[in-house]
Amino acid sequence: MPCLHGIFGGTFDPLHNGHLETATAVFAQCALERVCFIPAAVPPHRDQPDASAQQRLEMVSLAIANYPRFDVDDRELKRATPSYTYDTVKSLQAQDSARRYCLILGVDALSGLDRWHRWRELLDSIHFIVVRRPGWEIPEPLPAWWRQGRAEFIADLNRFECGKICLVEVEPNPASATEIRYGIAQGVDVSTMLPHSVWDYICANKLYGA
Repeated sequence: MPCLHGIFGGTFDPLHNGHLETATAVFAQCALERVCFIPAAVPPHRDQPDASAQQRLEMVSLAIANYPRFDVDDRELKRATPSYTYDTVKSLQAQDSARRYCLILGVDALSGLDRWHRWRELLDSIHFIVVRRPGWEIPEPLPAWWRQGRAEFIADLNRFECGKICLVEVEPNPASATEIRYGIAQGVDVSTMLPHSVWDYICANKLYGA
C-alpha cells in the first residue's frame, strides 16, 4: 500500500487550535503517514501576513513539537515568487516520487480551485482531502471537475494514484486567524484558541499588537 502524505498549506498567521484539530482528524481518518505544514511566503489569493515568514515558521514549529508525525517545510518561504501550490507539489514530488500526496484544504478553498495557478494539472497530480468549515457548504450543483473526481470512500485515496477529492467530516472549530489577530489588537484574551507555545511566542515577540 502506498504511503499517503498530507500537505497542509496556509499563511498560519498565526497557527491556531483549529489548524491542529483539523490536521489531527484528517491524519487519523485518512490513515496518513505524515502531515507536512507548509507556510506560504507570498500568498497569491490574500493580503500579506502580519507576522514575518520566519515568525510564522517558528510558530508552526512550536505548535507541532509534540506531534511526531507532523512536519514543517520552509520551501515556500525560500521562494521570492508567489506561493503557488502547483509549484510546491512538483517540488515535493521531485524530491520523493514514491510518496502519494494529499492536499488538505477547506470547502471554501476547493470551491475556488478553478481560479488557482495551473489547477487542472494540480488536480491531475495529487489527491484532495476536503474539510467542511463553519459557514461553508458543499456547492450544489457540483462543478464538473469535482463530480468527476469525487471519492465515494476514503480508501479511494489508496486505490487511485491521484485526482480524487475526498470529503472528511471534522468537528468544527470556530477559531480563525483573522479573529485572533483582531482580538489580540483589541486586548481580548484569545489564549484558549491557540497552543500554549504559540501564545507565549506571540506575547514574547509582541505580535499583532500584543
